[in-house]
Amino acid sequence: MACAQAQQSVYDEPGRTLYAHEMYGGPLIHGDGWGITFQYGKYATAKDRNMLGIDIVSMKHPKEIKSFNPNYQDARGYFYGKLNSMIIVRPTFGRKHRIAEKIRHSAVEVNYVWGIGPSLGLLKPVYLQILGAPGLSYQPVSTERYDPARHFADNILGRASWFKGLGEMQLYPGAFGRFAFNFEYAGTNTGIRALEAGVSMDAYGTKVPIMADVEGEGINKQFFLEFYIALHFGGKTTR
Repeated sequence: MACAQAQQSVYDEPGRTLYAHEMYGGPLIHGDGWGITFQYGKYATAKDRNMLGIDIVSMKHPKEIKSFNPNYQDARGYFYGKLNSMIIVRPTFGRKHRIAEKIRHSAVEVNYVWGIGPSLGLLKPVYLQILGAPGLSYQPVSTERYDPARHFADNILGRASWFKGLGEMQLYPGAFGRFAFNFEYAGTNTGIRALEAGVSMDAYGTKVPIMADVEGEGINKQFFLEFYIALHFGGKTTR
């Protein structure tokens, strides 16, 4: 009887809505890229949700600097020294805990969120438009995979299509974790509009070759620590 009364005091207070699940998603930006996130939560208690989700984000290298061939006005920009473009897929499991409840429609509910899971780094080789031998009246242009030993600023016309090289992707498996605060401000009980701000870490067993390692400088990274902000849109289902 005491247990039933305790449950009633937590879940069945007057005016309290009983939730079962929530689903939301939206854009995500971090210090070196952007992406999208989708999250599904199942209520374990009135304050806690078990979360499953997936993120798909891009990851740039801090030394990426856009360059242009100054001899051609219509040349496309490219990143000199960039070997591979990186996309990360993150299946995650975690928990969301309510810190402060939204007691009226105009208030904000505050939660903290953590998540862990694999970090699947997908590296797609960079292809460039390369000029033929200089000195000819007409210089043929070919599409070639970037090779730092053969391609230099004077023979690179610009970037090729991003889709070139999709079939040559390589997988770099790693691990992912994040911790964030989530601020929900939807004006209805079952709607979700939220801002989430936090920190994430993608870690791999070896350095990820995004950039060419010129003269053994070791500029590529194994660990990617990022601050991020995400916007969430979705809804909750009631019991």
